[in-house]
Amino acid sequence: MAKSTIVSSVLLLVCVLVSKPALAAVEPAPGYDVSLEVCIKKMTQPCGLELFHNIFHDGPEVSDSCCGILVEMGDPCHSEFVDVVLSNDNFYARTADYLKRSLSAWKRCKSIVNGH
Repeated sequence: MAKSTIVSSVLLLVCVLVSKPALAAVEPAPGYDVSLEVCIKKMTQPCGLELFHNIFHDGPEVSDSCCGILVEMGDPCHSEFVDVVLSNDNFYARTADYLKRSLSAWKRCKSIVNGH
């Protein structure tokens, strides 16, 4: 049950992050990083979910097409998305594991996009 709640919460976060029209009507919270809004515009919801499952639920490798979107989005945006999820107490305990998986996903995608 708790896992279902966590997954639902994060899926809601991803949906909110990629729903651009909804963001326009919401007043940013204090400390909101404007660069996150720029990052959101570069990521699709399906690829965001793919990355989330790969990094935070030991899911399958990120598809080549999503790797292209991730690399185009850039490492700073990727890191910022990961940091947003890690700010949730439910993920904090395995921060080191998640950061390692995040780096692995980034390096693999970068290699695929660069043809190495």
